[in-house]
Amino acid sequence: MSKKTIKEMAKEWLEENGYDGLYNEGCGCQLNDLMPCSEYYHDCQAGWKVPCPGPEDCPADGDCDWHISSAKPAEIEEVKDGEE
Repeated sequence: MSKKTIKEMAKEWLEENGYDGLYNEGCGCQLNDLMPCSEYYHDCQAGWKVPCPGPEDCPADGDCDWHISSAKPAEIEEVKDGEE
């Protein structure tokens, strides 16, 4: 029996629980490129892929297409709909 790595266990758990990847204050990664930093950071959290909120609320000044967030995409759409 082969032992699983932390990365393999994390990916399996994320998939089983419907998450799209990991995030922390400074970065985010999707399941298809999980932990590209080759390390596990203690503050990484499970999250969902959402569209970039734009330069005002993006740490990369809007220079990205997506983020991994604690809010599901549907929750973000509900907030947007309520603001209109």
